[in-house]
Amino acid sequence: MAVEKVYEELSQVLSKAGGAIPVIPNEELFSLLKDLITPEEAALAVKLPKKPITAEALAKETGKPVEEVTEKLEAMTNNGFLHALKNKEGIYEYMILPLLPGIFEAQFYRGTKEKRDYNIAKRFKDYLDVLRKLRDSLPEPPPPPSTSYFRVLPIEEEIEAGTKVLPYAQLSKYVAKTKAIAVGTCFCRHYATLLDENDHCGVSHNNCMAFGEGAIFMSERHNGRLVDNDEALQILKKAEEEGLVHCSANTSDELVFICNCCSCHCGILRQAKGVSPASLLLTSGYHAHVDEDLCTACETCLERCPVSAITLDDVASVDAQQCIGCGLCVSTCPSEALTLVVKPDQVTPPKSLGALEAAMKGS
Repeated sequence: MAVEKVYEELSQVLSKAGGAIPVIPNEELFSLLKDLITPEEAALAVKLPKKPITAEALAKETGKPVEEVTEKLEAMTNNGFLHALKNKEGIYEYMILPLLPGIFEAQFYRGTKEKRDYNIAKRFKDYLDVLRKLRDSLPEPPPPPSTSYFRVLPIEEEIEAGTKVLPYAQLSKYVAKTKAIAVGTCFCRHYATLLDENDHCGVSHNNCMAFGEGAIFMSERHNGRLVDNDEALQILKKAEEEGLVHCSANTSDELVFICNCCSCHCGILRQAKGVSPASLLLTSGYHAHVDEDLCTACETCLERCPVSAITLDDVASVDAQQCIGCGLCVSTCPSEALTLVVKPDQVTPPKSLGALEAAMKGS
């Protein structure tokens, strides 16, 4: 198979893998794919089914020696192109990761600064710049999807007493029930520093979390550090103190990851800031509420809000539609004038990633 042809076919496979950004065949995408995996690996990757498969099963389907297939699958997994987990028999099963979230995160989660890391960061920037230019060239911006890929997990302690506690908003519940938690480098902030060593905002980098099977994968393959529940909660608490927003996939029954996002580098928040109102793209199901009798107009909340949802006259005022319900303003209000209340139009997220992908395709 010709080199260009195999990467064209690979782009078609990636377009069916899901994720939050489109996969558009172009020179920038092909340059990225060529730097991620070899033509020989790409020729094998296009044969992967959507469901996980063992090296032995794929070898039978392709007529290739199992040793050769295993070597290529392992190389692509270690390079952050494939996902691999052991089945009940203890044998690895492989599948292609979406471009983002997925391949992008796996490149930068390990926090290394090798020649390949700088090159991959540049290739991703080139491709993402093309997507942005295409979007900017439209007569009108595309409407937000009816189902967003991401959501916010609020600071639990800041939910108003007596307010309905949304089950999918209880971060501590997810932490308590997961089988494993891994912590690694914030890929968005690391990506930024790979592009420009001086591009940093001063917040912590080592606070990106993977949960469950994903945590095991990240610890085995991408320098993730396994932590217990107590340490995970401590890391989340520090992220809140630094003004970072807990973001995750928009699912209710399972939690796959938590990004602790700054509004200056993290793609989730930056995208939400570009939509009006921001809660169309990103929300916790809550919004902040001001008790005007308690507000002293100290302006602390103005500095904490990541989406500029708060204005100040004699007292603070919250734009309930612009507010994403993160709770950062609430946790630092010195007069306790702010609380989180349930949005009247809140919708329960899809249960799983598969249900989320189906809902997004239908939106």
